[in-house]
Amino acid sequence: MSDGGLTIVGGGRPDLVDTAEMQRAVTTLDRVADHLDVADRALAVAVEAARPGLLTPEGRAASAAVHAAREGSASPARCAQEARALGRTVRAAVVTYDSAESGVHRILRAVVGGEPMLDVAFPALPLVRPLLGVTTLGAASVALRAVALDTLLRAGWALPSGRADDVVRDRMRALNRLAAVLVADGRAELLTLGLATTFLGPTAGHVPPDLRVPMLARLLSGLLPEPGPTVVVPRVGATQLPAPRSIAQVLANVARSYDEGAVAAVPGTPEGTISIQRFAHPDGAVSWVVAIPGTQSPSLNGVNPMDAGTNGRLVGDLPDSMTPAVIEAMRLAGIREDEPVLLAGHSQGGMVATSVATTLAGTYRIAAVVTAGSPDIPRGPMPPEVQVLHVRDRADIAPQSDGRPDRGSPNVRVVTGDATEAGAPPVRNPVEAHSAARYVRLGEAVDGELDDPQLRDLARAVGSVLGPEGTTVTTLQFVATRDPAVVTTDPLTGLPRPDRLAPGGPLTAPPGRTR
Repeated sequence: MSDGGLTIVGGGRPDLVDTAEMQRAVTTLDRVADHLDVADRALAVAVEAARPGLLTPEGRAASAAVHAAREGSASPARCAQEARALGRTVRAAVVTYDSAESGVHRILRAVVGGEPMLDVAFPALPLVRPLLGVTTLGAASVALRAVALDTLLRAGWALPSGRADDVVRDRMRALNRLAAVLVADGRAELLTLGLATTFLGPTAGHVPPDLRVPMLARLLSGLLPEPGPTVVVPRVGATQLPAPRSIAQVLANVARSYDEGAVAAVPGTPEGTISIQRFAHPDGAVSWVVAIPGTQSPSLNGVNPMDAGTNGRLVGDLPDSMTPAVIEAMRLAGIREDEPVLLAGHSQGGMVATSVATTLAGTYRIAAVVTAGSPDIPRGPMPPEVQVLHVRDRADIAPQSDGRPDRGSPNVRVVTGDATEAGAPPVRNPVEAHSAARYVRLGEAVDGELDDPQLRDLARAVGSVLGPEGTTVTTLQFVATRDPAVVTTDPLTGLPRPDRLAPGGPLTAPPGRTR
Protein backbone atom coordinates (compact mmCIF):
# COMPACT_ATOMS: atom_id res chain seq x y z
CA MET A 1 0.00 0.00 0.00
CA SER A 2 1.48 3.33 -0.99
CA ASP A 3 1.28 6.43 1.18
CA GLY A 4 -1.66 7.67 -0.87
CA GLY A 5 -3.74 4.54 -0.24
CA LEU A 6 -3.30 3.33 -3.81
CA THR A 7 -3.12 -0.28 -4.90
CA ILE A 8 -0.95 -0.89 -7.95
CA VAL A 9 -1.07 -3.96 -10.16
CA GLY A 10 1.56 -4.28 -12.88
CA GLY A 11 4.43 -2.07 -13.88
CA GLY A 12 7.00 -4.87 -13.71
CA ARG A 13 6.69 -5.28 -9.95
CA PRO A 14 4.71 -7.60 -7.62
CA ASP A 15 0.98 -7.57 -8.29
CA LEU A 16 -0.13 -5.68 -5.19
CA VAL A 17 1.79 -2.72 -3.91
CA ASP A 18 0.79 -3.32 -0.27
CA THR A 19 2.42 -6.76 -0.19
CA ALA A 20 5.32 -5.43 -2.22
CA GLU A 21 5.93 -2.80 0.46
CA MET A 22 5.85 -5.56 3.07
CA GLN A 23 8.35 -7.60 1.10
CA ARG A 24 10.63 -4.58 0.78
CA ALA A 25 10.38 -4.18 4.55
CA VAL A 26 11.50 -7.82 4.93
CA THR A 27 14.53 -7.15 2.72
CA THR A 28 15.38 -4.04 4.72
CA LEU A 29 15.10 -5.94 8.01
CA ASP A 30 17.44 -8.65 6.68
CA ARG A 31 19.99 -6.02 5.67
CA VAL A 32 19.74 -4.33 9.06
CA ALA A 33 20.31 -7.69 10.74
CA ASP A 34 23.40 -8.29 8.57
CA HIS A 35 24.84 -4.90 9.53
CA LEU A 36 24.12 -5.58 13.18
CA ASP A 37 26.00 -8.88 12.90
CA VAL A 38 28.98 -6.97 11.55
CA ALA A 39 28.72 -4.58 14.50
CA ASP A 40 28.58 -7.54 16.90
CA ARG A 41 31.75 -9.02 15.41
CA ALA A 42 33.45 -5.63 15.68
CA LEU A 43 32.52 -5.45 19.35
CA ALA A 44 33.88 -8.97 19.87
CA VAL A 45 37.19 -7.83 18.43
CA ALA A 46 37.07 -4.76 20.70
CA VAL A 47 36.47 -6.96 23.77
CA GLU A 48 39.55 -9.02 22.94
CA ALA A 49 41.58 -5.91 22.26
CA ALA A 50 40.60 -4.47 25.65
CA ARG A 51 41.82 -7.49 27.65
CA PRO A 52 45.47 -6.29 27.99
CA GLY A 53 44.23 -3.06 29.53
CA LEU A 54 42.42 -4.73 32.42
CA LEU A 55 45.37 -3.97 34.71
CA THR A 56 44.55 -0.24 34.72
CA PRO A 57 41.35 1.46 35.95
CA GLU A 58 40.87 3.09 32.56
CA GLY A 59 41.27 -0.27 30.78
CA ARG A 60 38.83 -1.99 33.09
CA ALA A 61 36.26 0.79 32.49
CA ALA A 62 36.71 0.55 28.72
CA SER A 63 36.45 -3.24 28.80
CA ALA A 64 33.26 -3.09 30.88
CA ALA A 65 31.69 -0.57 28.52
CA VAL A 66 32.50 -2.65 25.43
CA HIS A 67 31.30 -5.84 27.12
CA ALA A 68 28.02 -4.14 28.17
CA ALA A 69 27.48 -2.91 24.60
CA ARG A 70 27.89 -6.44 23.27
CA GLU A 71 25.87 -8.31 25.89
CA GLY A 72 23.23 -5.77 26.93
CA SER A 73 19.51 -5.77 26.08
CA ALA A 74 20.11 -3.45 23.11
CA SER A 75 23.19 -5.28 21.86
CA PRO A 76 23.68 -5.64 18.09
CA ALA A 77 23.32 -9.44 18.34
CA ARG A 78 19.94 -9.24 20.10
CA CYS A 79 18.67 -6.50 17.76
CA ALA A 80 19.74 -8.60 14.77
CA GLN A 81 17.84 -11.57 16.19
CA GLU A 82 14.72 -9.46 16.69
CA ALA A 83 14.99 -7.95 13.18
CA ARG A 84 15.18 -11.42 11.62
CA ALA A 85 12.24 -12.65 13.72
CA LEU A 86 10.17 -9.64 12.64
CA GLY A 87 11.19 -10.28 9.03
CA ARG A 88 10.01 -13.90 9.27
CA THR A 89 6.66 -12.74 10.68
CA VAL A 90 6.15 -10.17 7.90
CA ARG A 91 7.19 -12.70 5.25
CA ALA A 92 4.63 -15.19 6.58
CA ALA A 93 1.96 -12.48 6.54
CA VAL A 94 2.74 -11.70 2.89
CA VAL A 95 2.41 -15.37 1.93
CA THR A 96 -0.82 -15.75 3.91
CA TYR A 97 -2.32 -12.55 2.50
CA ASP A 98 -1.52 -13.39 -1.11
CA SER A 99 -2.58 -17.02 -0.81
CA ALA A 100 -5.85 -16.19 0.92
CA GLU A 101 -6.81 -13.39 -1.47
CA SER A 102 -5.90 -15.12 -4.71
CA GLY A 103 -7.17 -18.49 -3.48
CA VAL A 104 -10.63 -17.29 -2.46
CA HIS A 105 -11.00 -15.22 -5.60
CA ARG A 106 -9.90 -18.13 -7.81
CA ILE A 107 -12.37 -20.49 -6.13
CA LEU A 108 -15.27 -18.06 -6.46
CA ARG A 109 -14.32 -17.31 -10.06
CA ALA A 110 -14.21 -21.03 -10.85
CA VAL A 111 -17.64 -21.61 -9.28
CA VAL A 112 -19.27 -18.54 -10.81
CA GLY A 113 -17.56 -18.83 -14.16
CA GLY A 114 -18.23 -22.50 -14.80
CA GLU A 115 -14.85 -24.18 -14.47
CA PRO A 116 -15.13 -27.46 -16.46
CA MET A 117 -13.29 -29.49 -13.82
CA LEU A 118 -15.79 -28.37 -11.17
CA ASP A 119 -18.66 -29.31 -13.45
CA VAL A 120 -17.17 -32.81 -13.73
CA ALA A 121 -16.62 -33.09 -9.99
CA PHE A 122 -20.07 -31.66 -9.18
CA PRO A 123 -22.47 -32.68 -11.96
CA ALA A 124 -25.28 -30.61 -10.46
CA LEU A 125 -23.37 -27.32 -10.81
CA PRO A 126 -24.24 -26.70 -14.49
CA LEU A 127 -27.93 -27.03 -13.56
CA VAL A 128 -27.67 -24.92 -10.42
CA ARG A 129 -25.62 -22.12 -11.96
CA PRO A 130 -28.31 -20.81 -14.38
CA LEU A 131 -30.83 -21.02 -11.56
CA LEU A 132 -28.51 -18.93 -9.39
CA GLY A 133 -28.10 -16.43 -12.20
CA VAL A 134 -31.84 -16.11 -12.79
CA THR A 135 -32.46 -15.91 -9.05
CA THR A 136 -29.84 -13.17 -8.71
CA LEU A 137 -31.39 -11.16 -11.51
CA GLY A 138 -34.87 -11.67 -10.13
CA ALA A 139 -33.83 -10.74 -6.61
CA ALA A 140 -32.01 -7.63 -7.85
CA SER A 141 -35.02 -6.58 -9.92
CA VAL A 142 -37.46 -7.17 -7.07
CA ALA A 143 -35.18 -5.36 -4.61
CA LEU A 144 -34.77 -2.32 -6.84
CA ARG A 145 -38.51 -2.13 -7.53
CA ALA A 146 -39.27 -2.57 -3.83
CA VAL A 147 -36.84 0.19 -2.88
CA ALA A 148 -38.30 2.48 -5.56
CA LEU A 149 -41.89 1.73 -4.49
CA ASP A 150 -41.04 2.05 -0.82
CA THR A 151 -39.34 5.38 -1.50
CA LEU A 152 -42.39 6.72 -3.37
CA LEU A 153 -44.83 5.55 -0.70
CA ARG A 154 -42.77 6.93 2.17
CA ALA A 155 -42.13 10.20 0.35
CA GLY A 156 -45.84 10.54 -0.41
CA TRP A 157 -46.72 9.81 3.21
CA ALA A 158 -44.16 12.35 4.42
CA LEU A 159 -45.14 15.01 1.89
CA PRO A 160 -47.59 16.90 4.15
CA SER A 161 -44.94 17.22 6.85
CA GLY A 162 -42.32 18.43 4.38
CA ARG A 163 -40.05 15.43 5.00
CA ALA A 164 -40.33 13.84 1.53
CA ASP A 165 -36.86 15.04 0.54
CA ASP A 166 -35.39 13.49 3.69
CA VAL A 167 -36.96 10.13 2.83
CA VAL A 168 -35.53 10.19 -0.69
CA ARG A 169 -32.10 11.12 0.63
CA ASP A 170 -32.22 8.26 3.14
CA ARG A 171 -33.11 5.80 0.39
CA MET A 172 -30.31 7.11 -1.83
CA ARG A 173 -27.85 6.62 1.01
CA ALA A 174 -29.09 3.04 1.41
CA LEU A 175 -28.67 2.45 -2.33
CA ASN A 176 -25.17 3.90 -2.15
CA ARG A 177 -24.28 1.53 0.71
CA LEU A 178 -25.60 -1.38 -1.36
CA ALA A 179 -23.47 -0.29 -4.32
CA ALA A 180 -20.41 -0.10 -2.04
CA VAL A 181 -21.02 -3.70 -0.95
CA LEU A 182 -21.34 -4.82 -4.57
CA VAL A 183 -18.06 -3.25 -5.73
CA ALA A 184 -15.99 -4.35 -2.72
CA ASP A 185 -13.37 -7.06 -3.28
CA GLY A 186 -14.21 -7.53 -6.95
CA ARG A 187 -17.75 -8.76 -6.25
CA ALA A 188 -19.26 -6.87 -9.18
CA GLU A 189 -16.67 -8.47 -11.46
CA LEU A 190 -17.73 -11.94 -10.28
CA LEU A 191 -21.40 -11.02 -10.56
CA THR A 192 -20.91 -9.83 -14.14
CA LEU A 193 -19.03 -13.01 -15.01
CA GLY A 194 -21.78 -15.13 -13.44
CA LEU A 195 -24.53 -13.35 -15.36
CA ALA A 196 -22.62 -13.68 -18.65
CA THR A 197 -22.07 -17.40 -17.98
CA THR A 198 -25.77 -17.82 -17.25
CA PHE A 199 -26.97 -16.03 -20.37
CA LEU A 200 -24.50 -17.85 -22.64
CA GLY A 201 -25.71 -21.20 -21.32
CA PRO A 202 -23.92 -24.30 -22.66
CA THR A 203 -21.82 -22.12 -24.98
CA ALA A 204 -20.02 -20.63 -21.96
CA GLY A 205 -18.13 -23.86 -21.33
CA HIS A 206 -16.27 -23.42 -24.63
CA VAL A 207 -15.22 -19.83 -23.90
CA PRO A 208 -12.49 -18.75 -21.43
CA PRO A 209 -13.97 -16.81 -18.48
CA ASP A 210 -12.20 -13.60 -19.49
CA LEU A 211 -13.97 -13.63 -22.87
CA ARG A 212 -17.51 -14.41 -21.74
CA VAL A 213 -18.60 -10.84 -21.08
CA PRO A 214 -17.18 -9.73 -24.46
CA MET A 215 -18.95 -12.66 -26.14
CA LEU A 216 -22.26 -11.71 -24.55
CA ALA A 217 -21.75 -8.07 -25.58
CA ARG A 218 -20.99 -9.23 -29.13
CA LEU A 219 -24.18 -11.31 -29.27
CA LEU A 220 -26.33 -8.48 -27.92
CA SER A 221 -24.74 -5.93 -30.27
CA GLY A 222 -25.45 -8.27 -33.17
CA LEU A 223 -29.16 -7.91 -32.45
CA LEU A 224 -28.96 -4.15 -33.08
CA PRO A 225 -28.75 -2.29 -36.40
CA GLU A 226 -25.28 -1.42 -37.66
CA PRO A 227 -24.28 2.09 -36.56
CA GLY A 228 -24.47 4.77 -39.20
CA PRO A 229 -21.39 6.48 -40.65
CA THR A 230 -19.59 9.03 -38.51
CA VAL A 231 -18.25 12.37 -39.70
CA VAL A 232 -15.22 14.02 -38.04
CA VAL A 233 -15.57 17.81 -38.17
CA PRO A 234 -12.90 20.34 -37.09
CA ARG A 235 -14.33 22.82 -34.60
CA VAL A 236 -13.65 26.44 -35.48
CA GLY A 237 -12.76 28.53 -32.46
CA ALA A 238 -11.80 25.53 -30.35
CA THR A 239 -11.58 26.12 -26.62
CA GLN A 240 -7.94 26.58 -25.61
CA LEU A 241 -7.61 24.17 -22.72
CA PRO A 242 -4.95 24.69 -20.03
CA ALA A 243 -1.48 23.29 -20.69
CA PRO A 244 -1.31 20.10 -18.58
CA ARG A 245 1.79 19.46 -16.47
CA SER A 246 0.62 16.24 -14.76
CA ILE A 247 -1.59 13.18 -15.16
CA ALA A 248 -4.34 14.85 -13.11
CA GLN A 249 -4.31 17.89 -15.38
CA VAL A 250 -4.50 15.66 -18.46
CA LEU A 251 -7.59 14.00 -16.96
CA ALA A 252 -9.00 17.44 -16.14
CA ASN A 253 -8.82 18.32 -19.85
CA VAL A 254 -10.63 15.07 -20.64
CA ALA A 255 -13.38 16.25 -18.27
CA ARG A 256 -13.44 19.66 -19.98
CA SER A 257 -14.06 17.94 -23.32
CA TYR A 258 -17.53 16.71 -22.34
CA ASP A 259 -20.54 18.34 -23.93
CA GLU A 260 -22.15 21.34 -22.31
CA GLY A 261 -24.17 20.33 -19.28
CA ALA A 262 -21.67 17.84 -17.89
CA VAL A 263 -20.31 18.62 -14.42
CA ALA A 264 -16.77 19.48 -15.53
CA ALA A 265 -17.47 20.52 -19.13
CA VAL A 266 -16.49 23.86 -20.62
CA PRO A 267 -19.71 25.74 -21.50
CA GLY A 268 -20.41 25.59 -25.21
CA THR A 269 -18.52 22.36 -25.85
CA PRO A 270 -20.48 20.37 -28.49
CA GLU A 271 -21.42 16.74 -28.05
CA GLY A 272 -18.86 14.27 -29.36
CA THR A 273 -15.85 16.58 -28.93
CA ILE A 274 -12.32 15.14 -29.13
CA SER A 275 -9.64 17.53 -27.84
CA ILE A 276 -6.10 17.30 -29.24
CA GLN A 277 -3.30 19.42 -27.81
CA ARG A 278 -0.06 20.15 -29.68
CA PHE A 279 3.04 20.60 -27.47
CA ALA A 280 5.90 22.64 -28.97
CA HIS A 281 9.04 21.93 -26.91
CA PRO A 282 11.83 24.52 -26.50
CA ASP A 283 14.20 22.31 -28.53
CA GLY A 284 11.79 22.23 -31.48
CA ALA A 285 10.34 18.78 -30.78
CA VAL A 286 6.57 18.28 -31.04
CA SER A 287 4.30 15.95 -29.05
CA TRP A 288 0.55 15.51 -28.63
CA VAL A 289 -2.15 14.68 -26.09
CA VAL A 290 -5.48 13.28 -27.29
CA ALA A 291 -8.32 13.69 -24.74
CA ILE A 292 -11.40 11.49 -25.25
CA PRO A 293 -14.49 11.87 -23.04
CA GLY A 294 -16.82 8.99 -22.19
CA THR A 295 -20.43 8.05 -22.84
CA GLN A 296 -22.67 11.05 -23.49
CA SER A 297 -25.84 9.43 -24.78
CA PRO A 298 -27.91 6.38 -23.74
CA SER A 299 -28.91 5.75 -27.36
CA LEU A 300 -27.71 2.76 -29.37
CA ASN A 301 -27.18 4.52 -32.70
CA GLY A 302 -27.86 8.21 -32.18
CA VAL A 303 -26.39 11.40 -33.55
CA ASN A 304 -23.58 11.39 -30.99
CA PRO A 305 -21.38 8.28 -31.49
CA MET A 306 -20.22 8.52 -27.87
CA ASP A 307 -23.26 6.43 -26.94
CA ALA A 308 -24.22 3.16 -25.27
CA GLY A 309 -24.09 1.31 -28.57
CA THR A 310 -20.40 2.15 -28.93
CA ASN A 311 -19.81 0.78 -25.42
CA GLY A 312 -21.28 -2.58 -26.40
CA ARG A 313 -19.23 -2.78 -29.57
CA LEU A 314 -16.00 -1.90 -27.76
CA VAL A 315 -16.59 -4.51 -25.07
CA GLY A 316 -17.62 -7.05 -27.71
CA ASP A 317 -14.49 -6.42 -29.82
CA LEU A 318 -16.57 -5.28 -32.79
CA PRO A 319 -15.79 -2.38 -35.16
CA ASP A 320 -16.95 0.80 -33.44
CA SER A 321 -17.48 4.37 -34.51
CA MET A 322 -15.11 6.14 -32.12
CA THR A 323 -11.84 4.31 -32.78
CA PRO A 324 -11.63 5.36 -36.46
CA ALA A 325 -13.06 8.78 -35.55
CA VAL A 326 -10.19 9.47 -33.13
CA ILE A 327 -7.64 8.21 -35.65
CA GLU A 328 -9.16 10.52 -38.28
CA ALA A 329 -9.03 13.44 -35.82
CA MET A 330 -5.35 12.70 -35.22
CA ARG A 331 -4.73 12.79 -38.97
CA LEU A 332 -6.62 16.07 -39.37
CA ALA A 333 -4.65 17.57 -36.46
CA GLY A 334 -1.44 16.90 -38.36
CA ILE A 335 0.15 14.39 -36.00
CA ARG A 336 3.22 12.87 -37.63
CA GLU A 337 4.10 9.23 -37.20
CA ASP A 338 7.36 10.00 -35.35
CA GLU A 339 5.86 12.44 -32.81
CA PRO A 340 5.04 10.99 -29.36
CA VAL A 341 1.36 10.84 -28.41
CA LEU A 342 -0.40 10.43 -25.06
CA LEU A 343 -3.94 9.05 -25.37
CA ALA A 344 -6.21 9.77 -22.39
CA GLY A 345 -9.85 8.94 -21.82
CA HIS A 346 -12.55 8.59 -19.20
CA SER A 347 -14.99 5.66 -19.18
CA GLN A 348 -15.78 4.88 -22.83
CA GLY A 349 -13.02 7.30 -23.81
CA GLY A 350 -10.49 5.09 -22.02
CA MET A 351 -11.69 2.05 -23.93
CA VAL A 352 -11.37 4.04 -27.17
CA ALA A 353 -7.85 5.17 -26.18
CA THR A 354 -6.84 1.53 -25.63
CA SER A 355 -8.39 0.53 -28.96
CA VAL A 356 -6.62 3.34 -30.81
CA ALA A 357 -3.26 2.46 -29.25
CA THR A 358 -3.49 -1.19 -30.30
CA THR A 359 -4.83 -0.29 -33.75
CA LEU A 360 -1.99 2.16 -34.44
CA ALA A 361 0.77 -0.16 -33.20
CA GLY A 362 3.76 0.22 -35.49
CA THR A 363 2.39 3.25 -37.35
CA TYR A 364 2.16 6.07 -34.79
CA ARG A 365 4.50 6.65 -31.86
CA ILE A 366 2.09 6.11 -28.96
CA ALA A 367 4.11 6.87 -25.82
CA ALA A 368 1.44 6.37 -23.17
CA VAL A 369 -2.23 5.60 -22.54
CA VAL A 370 -4.09 6.86 -19.45
CA THR A 371 -7.63 5.65 -18.73
CA ALA A 372 -9.97 6.59 -15.88
CA GLY A 373 -12.89 4.42 -14.80
CA SER A 374 -12.69 2.25 -17.93
CA PRO A 375 -13.34 -1.49 -18.24
CA ASP A 376 -10.83 -3.65 -20.09
CA ILE A 377 -11.57 -4.49 -23.71
CA PRO A 378 -10.43 -7.64 -25.56
CA ARG A 379 -8.28 -5.90 -28.16
CA GLY A 380 -4.84 -7.14 -29.18
CA PRO A 381 -1.95 -6.98 -26.73
CA MET A 382 -0.64 -3.53 -25.91
CA PRO A 383 2.73 -2.93 -27.64
CA PRO A 384 5.55 -3.18 -25.07
CA GLU A 385 6.82 0.30 -25.90
CA VAL A 386 3.50 1.88 -24.81
CA GLN A 387 3.29 2.74 -21.10
CA VAL A 388 -0.26 2.25 -19.83
CA LEU A 389 -2.03 3.48 -16.69
CA HIS A 390 -5.56 2.43 -15.77
CA VAL A 391 -6.94 4.50 -12.85
CA ARG A 392 -9.92 3.04 -10.98
CA ASP A 393 -11.97 4.21 -8.00
CA ARG A 394 -12.87 1.48 -5.49
CA ALA A 395 -16.43 2.84 -5.36
CA ASP A 396 -16.88 2.74 -9.15
CA ILE A 397 -18.71 -0.29 -10.53
CA ALA A 398 -17.97 0.49 -14.20
CA PRO A 399 -14.36 -0.86 -14.31
CA GLN A 400 -15.61 -4.21 -12.93
CA SER A 401 -18.22 -4.61 -15.66
CA ASP A 402 -15.71 -6.44 -17.89
CA GLY A 403 -15.99 -9.57 -15.73
CA ARG A 404 -12.24 -10.04 -15.36
CA PRO A 405 -9.78 -9.29 -12.54
CA ASP A 406 -7.19 -6.55 -12.83
CA ARG A 407 -3.98 -7.79 -14.38
CA GLY A 408 -0.78 -5.92 -15.02
CA SER A 409 2.37 -6.41 -17.05
CA PRO A 410 5.74 -4.66 -17.22
CA ASN A 411 4.20 -1.80 -19.25
CA VAL A 412 0.58 -1.94 -18.04
CA ARG A 413 -0.38 -1.02 -14.51
CA VAL A 414 -3.78 -0.68 -12.79
CA VAL A 415 -3.94 1.84 -9.94
CA THR A 416 -6.97 1.61 -7.65
CA GLY A 417 -7.75 4.11 -4.93
CA ASP A 418 -10.47 5.99 -3.08
CA ALA A 419 -11.17 9.42 -4.56
CA THR A 420 -12.79 10.49 -1.29
CA GLU A 421 -9.54 9.83 0.55
CA ALA A 422 -7.80 11.84 -2.19
CA GLY A 423 -9.96 14.88 -1.44
CA ALA A 424 -13.13 14.33 -3.47
CA PRO A 425 -16.48 14.79 -1.69
CA PRO A 426 -18.27 11.60 -0.56
CA VAL A 427 -20.43 10.04 -3.27
CA ARG A 428 -24.20 10.36 -2.88
CA ASN A 429 -25.08 7.71 -5.48
CA PRO A 430 -23.35 5.11 -7.68
CA VAL A 431 -23.35 7.45 -10.68
CA GLU A 432 -21.21 10.02 -8.87
CA ALA A 433 -18.59 7.36 -8.15
CA HIS A 434 -17.94 7.22 -11.91
CA SER A 435 -17.64 10.98 -12.50
CA ALA A 436 -14.64 12.41 -14.33
CA ALA A 437 -14.15 15.04 -11.61
CA ARG A 438 -13.49 12.34 -8.99
CA TYR A 439 -10.91 10.74 -11.27
CA VAL A 440 -9.06 14.05 -11.47
CA ARG A 441 -8.62 13.79 -7.69
CA LEU A 442 -7.37 10.23 -8.02
CA GLY A 443 -4.99 11.43 -10.73
CA GLU A 444 -3.53 13.89 -8.22
CA ALA A 445 -2.91 10.98 -5.83
CA VAL A 446 -1.16 9.06 -8.63
CA ASP A 447 0.99 12.10 -9.42
CA GLY A 448 2.14 12.05 -5.80
CA GLU A 449 3.39 8.45 -6.20
CA LEU A 450 5.24 8.69 -9.52
CA ASP A 451 8.56 7.93 -7.84
CA ASP A 452 7.22 4.44 -7.03
CA PRO A 453 9.22 1.83 -9.01
CA GLN A 454 6.02 0.56 -10.61
CA LEU A 455 5.23 4.00 -12.01
CA ARG A 456 8.64 5.38 -12.99
CA ASP A 457 8.56 4.19 -16.62
CA LEU A 458 5.09 5.66 -17.00
CA ALA A 459 6.26 8.95 -15.47
CA ARG A 460 9.11 9.16 -17.99
CA ALA A 461 6.76 8.46 -20.90
CA VAL A 462 4.24 11.08 -19.76
CA GLY A 463 7.02 13.59 -19.14
CA SER A 464 8.40 13.06 -22.63
CA VAL A 465 5.03 14.16 -24.04
CA LEU A 466 4.23 17.04 -21.68
CA GLY A 467 7.72 18.42 -22.15
CA PRO A 468 9.91 20.67 -19.99
CA GLU A 469 9.24 24.18 -18.78
CA GLY A 470 8.86 26.53 -21.71
CA THR A 471 6.75 24.12 -23.74
CA THR A 472 3.85 25.89 -25.45
CA VAL A 473 0.47 24.24 -26.06
CA THR A 474 -2.23 24.75 -28.70
CA THR A 475 -5.63 23.05 -28.50
CA LEU A 476 -7.47 21.69 -31.53
CA GLN A 477 -10.93 20.17 -31.25
CA PHE A 478 -12.89 17.85 -33.51
CA VAL A 479 -16.53 16.82 -33.33
CA ALA A 480 -17.58 13.26 -34.15
CA THR A 481 -21.18 13.09 -35.30
CA ARG A 482 -23.69 10.90 -37.12
CA ASP A 483 -25.90 13.89 -37.89
CA PRO A 484 -27.50 12.96 -41.24
CA ALA A 485 -27.31 16.56 -42.43
CA VAL A 486 -23.54 16.52 -42.01
CA VAL A 487 -22.98 12.93 -43.07
CA THR A 488 -24.92 13.08 -46.32
CA THR A 489 -24.10 16.57 -47.56
CA ASP A 490 -20.81 18.00 -48.78
CA PRO A 491 -20.62 21.40 -47.01
CA LEU A 492 -18.71 22.96 -49.93
CA THR A 493 -20.98 21.91 -52.80
CA GLY A 494 -24.25 21.21 -51.03
CA LEU A 495 -24.40 17.93 -52.99
CA PRO A 496 -24.79 14.46 -51.47
CA ARG A 497 -21.53 13.22 -50.03
CA PRO A 498 -20.20 10.00 -51.60
CA ASP A 499 -20.30 7.06 -49.21
CA ARG A 500 -16.59 6.29 -49.18
CA LEU A 501 -16.44 4.04 -46.12
CA ALA A 502 -18.39 1.17 -44.62
CA PRO A 503 -21.16 1.98 -42.11
CA GLY A 504 -19.75 3.09 -38.80
CA GLY A 505 -16.54 4.43 -40.31
CA PRO A 506 -15.64 8.12 -40.32
CA LEU A 507 -16.14 10.50 -43.20
CA THR A 508 -13.97 13.59 -43.09
CA ALA A 509 -15.54 17.03 -43.33
CA PRO A 510 -13.28 19.74 -44.78
CA PRO A 511 -11.77 22.20 -42.28
CA GLY A 512 -13.96 25.12 -41.38
CA ARG A 513 -17.20 23.18 -40.94
CA THR A 514 -18.73 23.32 -37.45
CA ARG A 515 -21.81 21.82 -35.95
